Amino acid sequence: MLIAITGNSGTGVSTVSSVWKKINSGLNVCSLDKVAHRFLNKLSVKKELEKELLINGLSEMTTDEIRILLREKAFSDPNVLLAINRILHPRLQRWVFFKANELKTKNTIFVLDAALIFELQLEKCFDYIVTVSDKQSRVIERLVKRDKITEDTVKNRWKNQLDLSDKRSRSHFVITNSGSMEELEIKADNFYKNVLQRMEGANGTQNA
Repeated sequence: MLIAITGNSGTGVSTVSSVWKKINSGLNVCSLDKVAHRFLNKLSVKKELEKELLINGLSEMTTDEIRILLREKAFSDPNVLLAINRILHPRLQRWVFFKANELKTKNTIFVLDAALIFELQLEKCFDYIVTVSDKQSRVIERLVKRDKITEDTVKNRWKNQLDLSDKRSRSHFVITNSGSMEELEIKADNFYKNVLQRMEGANGTQNA
């Protein structure tokens, strides 16, 4: 069974998937962000970015250096984000389509943690989609404090992602993050134990 867990930047997607992994260490959980980082480590991708963004020496940088360099630029300059997306998104789409086709006959659960499931039009690859939802105001307060980023950075990230109301309506399940991280972890635990293991019989959008 193929499960996608999604939501907008900072809503708690990784927290939920990490709780699931703690409950079941054998659960196959993959982060699409980490897949993107692997692509960023490829010389061919670095050279494309260097050429597209006109940043001399980018192809000689480490993956972490590139991520730091592009993090603020990507969400403050639409042209930079578009260039990055033109290079990385087709690769990520092909990777997900290939893996989904490879894994769909396996008799086990595979989970993909990815904010851009709907943006990359990947929903048809999965049996079920779970969206983690939160208010933007809460996410801004949390990320500004935790990640030392600006309020505008968080807002710009959300502007470049599908509205959460659309994600909720297009998902099979919704986990609402409306309290503390500890409360979200309890919801994630309950969802895994009471829903995920019996998702083969689930229909429609449910709210946790």
